[in-house]
Amino acid sequence: MREQLELLWELQKIDLDLRAIEDGRSRYPKEIKRLDEKQKIEKEKVQKDRDRIETLEKERRQKERQLNIEQEKIKRAEGRMFEVKTNKEYQAVLTEIEASKEANSREEEEILRLLDEIDVLKKNLSKREKEASVTLEKIETEKKGFQEKMARDDSAWKTHMERKGVLSREIDQELFKLYNTLKEKRQGVGVAGVKQETCQGCFMNVPPQMFIETQKNNALIRCPHCNRILYWEGNDKTK
Repeated sequence: MREQLELLWELQKIDLDLRAIEDGRSRYPKEIKRLDEKQKIEKEKVQKDRDRIETLEKERRQKERQLNIEQEKIKRAEGRMFEVKTNKEYQAVLTEIEASKEANSREEEEILRLLDEIDVLKKNLSKREKEASVTLEKIETEKKGFQEKMARDDSAWKTHMERKGVLSREIDQELFKLYNTLKEKRQGVGVAGVKQETCQGCFMNVPPQMFIETQKNNALIRCPHCNRILYWEGNDKTK
């Protein structure tokens, strides 16, 4: 029976590992998706600032082109002042020049405002890009960690399944059937370790004499509370 219990205990540990791998298989893709979303948000923040700067740069260039056009108009108007023949025409040209100069003055102020805003945004962008770079690097590292875990789990799954197949043939079929029934009814745990007179499946005390017998691993002993098969690994301080 000792050998059968040892095989059964090994099977139980394998089944728990397989369950943990299954949990990871459902959780890791969700974690990677969450990190992808976080990565996307960080990139969008940076791109939003870049887009804003580009918009302001276009607006600045447009105003500068308009300013050049207006300055050319002033030059042409000033040239016409030597051609006018009446005071009325002179005053009209003069009014046109003054209006253009006022408009140009406003455009120049607006251009300066845009330049200041662009300068501030560029400084903030530089800071955000550095912060985003650090964040994105951390995200990539975390994603890589999950991907490596998934790869290790796939390898472990294959190894465990192969070993489980061997154990299922080596364990007595009636014992194997009992284990599977208990495992199904007891949250995946059909065999529980026992430490310091306590079942590690339900954490209830087992009678002293039962604990002594359990330490021998020579008989099929089941917890009087949860009905799981008890197994002692030999590391209990009370031995």
